[in-house]
Amino acid sequence: MLFFKAVLKHKTVIAITIVSVMIIVYAVKIGVAAYERSLDKSLSIILYHSVSEDDSKHGEYSVSPEELKSDLLFLKENGYTTVTSKELIDYVYSGADFPDKAVMLTFDDGCYDSLTNAYPLIEKYNMKAVFSVVGEFCDREESKKDRDNSSYLNWKEVKELYQSGIIDIACHSNSLHTLSGRMGSTINPDESYSDYRSVFLSDTNNFIRSAKEKAQIVPEIYTYPYGLICEESKNLIKTCGFRISLGCEERENRITRDESSLFCLGRFNRQSGVSTEDFMKKVF
Repeated sequence: MLFFKAVLKHKTVIAITIVSVMIIVYAVKIGVAAYERSLDKSLSIILYHSVSEDDSKHGEYSVSPEELKSDLLFLKENGYTTVTSKELIDYVYSGADFPDKAVMLTFDDGCYDSLTNAYPLIEKYNMKAVFSVVGEFCDREESKKDRDNSSYLNWKEVKELYQSGIIDIACHSNSLHTLSGRMGSTINPDESYSDYRSVFLSDTNNFIRSAKEKAQIVPEIYTYPYGLICEESKNLIKTCGFRISLGCEERENRITRDESSLFCLGRFNRQSGVSTEDFMKKVF
């Protein structure tokens, strides 16, 4: 009888121990999950294109300098911090700090008025921004003498903007910023992956080569032309060394310690004719 009592007591101790271990493991998992959630950071990205003084051009892809100024003042007065690729990459890969009220300003296509109208305001209000440039656009501007705000940036200007320390440069493709024959940098319906891979890598490597040779820049951001994304491009972008990619889906982003959170980031397109207050309600 004593033997059976001893066995029963022993089994009870084992059962209690097992349950205790399970409770501890469960609590640790909950704690880890809560900690990981606390590392998630919210990031809204605003997408601008042209910043023109010409009222006739204002619309979906062009705002006035006054509208940009109003946006920047709103961000400044409401405690938002602009970030570029370095802050994002350092947070994800190196565990660096990241601001709670972060926002990224992006300007697509490399319009010349990004230099003449946008950059002075960005500098004045102590902001940072990402300019996404198209390689062949920059190449065409190299030989032009008469240029105006309908032009694009050349490589010399791209280099100067990058060296300011407040402007990051992204690859907006070399010659795939088109909807003729191919929809941006996406794969064609009847195209093999092998052929697409060759086209994409050739185009992207041409941009990287030009950026390095003509502007001493090694871009880490790829901005999809027209925001058009295909599954086949995603690994190719990583193969080319990019650690961030930007789309055009209008949504807030959650940045985690996982590198995958830096790809296909959403952005809110800023169009003219909408007040700063109404636009920012959508962004934040």
